Amino acid sequence: MFKELNRFNTDKKCSASTIFKDECSNKIVKAHSVSKSSSLKEIAVDGHVLTFFMAQRNTDYTVLEPVSVGINKASTFNGFCRVHDKKLFSPFEDNHFDLSSYHCFLIMYRTISRELFVKESCKGTFGLVKEMDKGKNIFEQMYIQDRYRHFNGSNDLTINDLKNINLSLEKVLVSKDYDQLEHVIIELEIPPKVMSSSIGGMHFGFDGSLIQEITNDPMCIPDYLSINSFSSNGKGYIVLSWLNEHRVSNQELIKTLIYSNSISDSLLMLIISQTENVYLSPQWWDNLSDKKKSDLTELYKCGGCQDTYNDVLVTDVNYGAFDYQNVKYLYTE
Repeated sequence: MFKELNRFNTDKKCSASTIFKDECSNKIVKAHSVSKSSSLKEIAVDGHVLTFFMAQRNTDYTVLEPVSVGINKASTFNGFCRVHDKKLFSPFEDNHFDLSSYHCFLIMYRTISRELFVKESCKGTFGLVKEMDKGKNIFEQMYIQDRYRHFNGSNDLTINDLKNINLSLEKVLVSKDYDQLEHVIIELEIPPKVMSSSIGGMHFGFDGSLIQEITNDPMCIPDYLSINSFSSNGKGYIVLSWLNEHRVSNQELIKTLIYSNSISDSLLMLIISQTENVYLSPQWWDNLSDKKKSDLTELYKCGGCQDTYNDVLVTDVNYGAFDYQNVKYLYTE
């Protein structure tokens, strides 16, 4: 069981090998989905940040709480060779984020590479779930098999979606036609206290309204949204990105964000409820009240072990994770 769960750390591949195979090196590196030097260092205490991600894999959900992880390990995945990790992402890793479509594209490309890597690594784990009914009574076996079909089926659907999106991004990478994507850049006055990198399809807007139906039809890919929270040059950014063909629900989502009671805290609700790859400032977390900690922990569980309700993004609570300054749109309605 533990060997299979650990595949996320042991599987290795270069996500760029399908389009730049001849350039690949033999050395797969631990690529950071959230930059260590420009982002994680900004919120670390003694070289460590907090994350729910590691806690999710090592403790029971009933006692879930963020655990400390070193920034050398935080947000890493074995998804690129040394050559391509450097070549592809040095434009914004070795320079300041310039709010361009090019930099936003590279951030989204790394995000989907990481997400696809994780989902494919999960397949073996679901196979183990199927075998866990041995020795159980008939009702327990039926429940376990039902859970296997649910989780494995959902994972396969997501892999199918991500492969299609990744194929579109690879075409953009080769053609350099970065206008095939749309972005919203939320500028923050200081580095965010919560940093993340993820991609997924949103059901609801920031006003609790339904913005899209997501089905089990493999031919019906929902509108996916890439979410990245990071810092650069002492400032903070939250970049929301999507393919042009996924504009309908995502543009509607942005409208509900702008009209929300608090852009900063609404974005925190989005990130905590929709992202497992999330990293917290230990100092910020320690200064929260027990009630706020409990509420954020319960929110993180949404979609993991309990239902996600349509009002999950609605809040009047000030958490102080983001200091909203400005919004920049890289698209036209």
